Amino acid sequence: MQKLLLLWALAMGAVWAQDRPELNGVWRLDPARSAFSDAKLKAQTLSIHQEDESIKIADAATEENGKERKLEYECNTNGKECALKLNGQPFKVSAYYNGAVLVLIEQRKGNDSAMRKRLKTSEDGKTLTIEIANLARPGQKPDSLVYAKSAEK
Repeated sequence: MQKLLLLWALAMGAVWAQDRPELNGVWRLDPARSAFSDAKLKAQTLSIHQEDESIKIADAATEENGKERKLEYECNTNGKECALKLNGQPFKVSAYYNGAVLVLIEQRKGNDSAMRKRLKTSEDGKTLTIEIANLARPGQKPDSLVYAKSAEK
């Protein structure tokens, strides 16, 4: 039993020791390299400020119809749920690291809308890819949004 516990501890230590992605900075959507299923974005800018135990994300987007939307939130990265408001409506986020990927689970309108976002940077740190899966629609192919790191801070 002790050997099994030791093996488990070593395996978990290796997982925890993996590098977290470097997400700090301003990221601009590259629509030509992105794959959307439904609503198309004309432009999107993400400003991410990452700390050891939290993440702050500011999202400014323009849809194809010209409608602009903004969202900003801060949440811990230990998997505990953060209760927020989005346009006066309840909005829940939980964030945690899975190796070199930051996973965000967003719930809106109660549990009617649930999205999983997986944020991963390229090895050179110049590209951010976000895989977005609609958990309320199992079997639907996830969107893949690609962003280029901007020189601005």
